[in-house]
Order: sequence, then C-alpha cells, then structure tokens
Amino acid sequence: MKVQYLFRNNKGRDFVCGDIHGCFELLEEKLSEVNFDPLRDRLFSVGDIIDRGMESIKALQYLEKSWFYCICGNHEQMFLNWITEDSPTIRNDAFRFHMQNGGLWVTDYLGVHIKNLADDIYANEPISKKYPALNHWENALKKLPYAIEIKYGEKKTGIIHAEIPQSVTWPSLEAELNKPNVLNSILFSRKYIKSGKRKKYHINGVDELYCGHNIVDIPLKKGNINYIDTGAYLSQTLTLIELNESL
Repeated sequence: MKVQYLFRNNKGRDFVCGDIHGCFELLEEKLSEVNFDPLRDRLFSVGDIIDRGMESIKALQYLEKSWFYCICGNHEQMFLNWITEDSPTIRNDAFRFHMQNGGLWVTDYLGVHIKNLADDIYANEPISKKYPALNHWENALKKLPYAIEIKYGEKKTGIIHAEIPQSVTWPSLEAELNKPNVLNSILFSRKYIKSGKRKKYHINGVDELYCGHNIVDIPLKKGNINYIDTGAYLSQTLTLIELNESL
C-alpha cells in the first residue's frame, strides 16, 4: 500500500505528531495532556518513529495499536533495506548506513554484539533466518504506506515524511511513487524547506500537508505545507496537532 485513504473520524478527534524517534515516553505525556482516548481518537505519525531515542523497541507495540496510523519514514526504510535484502554486499552497505544513523538499538533488541551482527550480515542466507525476531519488524514495516490522505468533507489533509516534488500533484502521488526520484524526495528531501520562497511551495490537490524529517524550532508553514518535526530526541519537544481544529 503506497497511499492509505481515510475519512473523518466521526467518533472522536484526529491528531498528528512529528518524528517520535524512539521518544515514546514523551509521546505518552503529550497524549495525556490532551486526554487522548484510544477508544475514540486517532493518532497519525509522519514517520521516523524509530532510531536515535531510547525507546525504539516500543515502536513495534505502537504499530499494533488500532488507533495509531504511521507512514514510512526514511529511518523505517533504512531498517527495511537491510533486513529484506538478499545480496550480502548490498545488505552490508544498507546495514552500515542504518547503524550510522541511529540504528544501534537493534543490537540490544536482538541481544547481540554489533561486531557479531556485522559479521552475520555477510551470510548468504536471509538475515532473518539467523535472527527470526527481525520478521516481526519486517512484517510491520512493510505494511506502512508512504502517504496518508484523510478526507474531511470536501477538504483533504495529507501526511508524508519529507517533501513532495513541487511538480507532483497530490492526486498523482500514488502513481508517481514508482519513480525513484519521487520516492527519494518523499523520504529524504530537504530542498523546499531551505528555499527562501516561503509562500510559493504549494502542492496542488490537497488542502493541508503535514510532514516531518526536517527539524524546526517550532512548527513552520510554507504554502500549504506544515513542517512539524521539532526534534524530539534532541530538544525533548514533540509537536502534537489536532487535525480537526486545523481545518
């Protein structure tokens, strides 16, 4: 599933949060502040719920919750890249990239020393055969969409991880994700947030778009794009926004 399509929550409220990066205690504090009701409310994540923070292992529990909707961020993709790769050489490159970018918690999860895991990466068999616990992560992360659309009456709210190329419209995104440059942009791009053209970055076909990846001191809006990653693992500041109120 590349894009997940949903409708207004008629039972309760909808919230979206910035990059969690393993800071689930901080998330739980924010949810408590708004009296989040898991029986009625929904929480949407812009991705990057793992790595860097101290509680990445808890991500698997959240991915099993019916009220938690998460998209695939670049850190989830980095993890998937090496646990699903058959080629030992490519797997090693992907593994090292993930370890260098906050993935060392995986060694604690598996109960193995980093050196031993690094050696096993070169095996000709799938890494999950040696470490079956990785199957839980593979199954959970493979289900994550790259974008979510929520329809509130006539208005649409979109959620992605990084940035959509300005040449791509929201209705065409699902088809465009077949192109490597578009997928790379949606996972890794920092292009538009660095541009001085604050008002001109606008994605057609969606009313409001929420994204993470690019750390900002406070939520920043450019055109119809809302950057909401406030660096939870660095500043202990996690942004939580009620979507119903923003429309």
